[in-house]
Amino acid sequence: MKFVISFLMMSLVVVNSVLLLFQYHVYSSSLEEEKQSFFYEQEIALTFKSDSVIVKQHFRHLPQQPLTISWPISSENRSCDVSTSDSCSRLSDDLISFVEGDSSEQSISYEIPLADGLTDGKLLTGFLAKIEKGGVSYTTLHVTDELKRGGMWVSGLPVIGTTSLDLIDYTFSYGVGDITDLYWQQEIIPVKYENDYFTVYSPEDLSEEVRARLDSLNIPNSTHMTLLFTENKNNIKSSRIAFVLGKDMDSIERDLTVKSVQSQYDLNGESPLLAEVISSFLMERPIGTEKSIWMYETVNNYLTTSQMTEWKAILTKNHPLNAKELDKLLSETIDLKTSFFQKNEQADLEKFPLLFEDPRALYVNGVQQEEMKLLMRDGKVLYAAEPLLTALEYTLNDTDKGLYVQNDSRAFRFPIQEPFYVLNEKRYDAMSEPFERIGSEFYIEEAWMIRLFLLSLEKEENRINITESVPL
Repeated sequence: MKFVISFLMMSLVVVNSVLLLFQYHVYSSSLEEEKQSFFYEQEIALTFKSDSVIVKQHFRHLPQQPLTISWPISSENRSCDVSTSDSCSRLSDDLISFVEGDSSEQSISYEIPLADGLTDGKLLTGFLAKIEKGGVSYTTLHVTDELKRGGMWVSGLPVIGTTSLDLIDYTFSYGVGDITDLYWQQEIIPVKYENDYFTVYSPEDLSEEVRARLDSLNIPNSTHMTLLFTENKNNIKSSRIAFVLGKDMDSIERDLTVKSVQSQYDLNGESPLLAEVISSFLMERPIGTEKSIWMYETVNNYLTTSQMTEWKAILTKNHPLNAKELDKLLSETIDLKTSFFQKNEQADLEKFPLLFEDPRALYVNGVQQEEMKLLMRDGKVLYAAEPLLTALEYTLNDTDKGLYVQNDSRAFRFPIQEPFYVLNEKRYDAMSEPFERIGSEFYIEEAWMIRLFLLSLEKEENRINITESVPL
């Protein structure tokens, strides 16, 4: 039986070598730009039993430095993979790391309990060990089922071949990148389409339109995905596995793009906002929800032609990404500090405008205000009101009758969208509104801040000093 499996594996590797060579060149071109400290290959052998899966994981091209192993939380019986000669020379006695050493190949084994066994529509996630600060360049996956339950296995990697022998069922997959999920279902759906980016399983033949659209869908630096043209009965969510049913091709294309971007940039699959915005820039057209499209158009309309070229180049070269990193990259592109992506990610459906921040430290009466921000918007200079007023020993209360600001001797009321304010029960006309609400926070315009609260302002290269000019 071992001879049959070995022969099958060798044959399949040869058949797929041209595809893998192509993928190697595409993927390796972006490795140096990514944020991980190093990259390694992994070979994974999964053996499914009645109530558990035995995992043997072999790492290749490891650096000589000490490396921390992140084991699956549910894993048991962690140990060296004794089946591989000299495979654990660097494994520490406490099993939490590979110590410094010359051997670039190390192997481990562990067991993942399956409380309910292997059920139809089962998605395994978080079941593989990781090397911290490392990225996976290639994955080889062997799945062996000792109970011969049949069915089909998908992970997002191209399936090179399957076989059913006297004692086991076996599936072999190999491809670029890491895997986070493994899906099994009892019903076998035939493959109806394959290219370098997608494998499509469908009970029916695909139309020429669908084939043409899939042929033309080229997402920069994307990894291979598995598409199942069938109902998602178990609400499976996975970055490299997608279920497609009853959608028009535009919706399918959008969903595939977003999923690919989520996988490529290691974005949170539960919050597609950032993935939709990045997808819009990569595909050069709006994709996603109303807010995602608004964010894309806001940045797109602000950037100059040269800045847009630089921004798109940055997006294709930086992985992984999150809201903070996107703000850092956008700030570098426009040479102005912004928290546009972080604010909008936190604001749910609310739209936070593209604002720019003065990076200088802010001091009130000689004390630095870490939480205080200075924003620039439409020619206005705006200071975060609450930390400023707190530092000046004022209280701020937002009510349905307006904004109340007061201390022991002065009491202000600022009506909502009315051209006046009240100070100590005396009304004063105002040509503009002193306060603006941006998101959930209030900001005060600089000239109004100085006038109303009797302040003096001194701007230096690295700091801004705000002091009370008249004792109150």
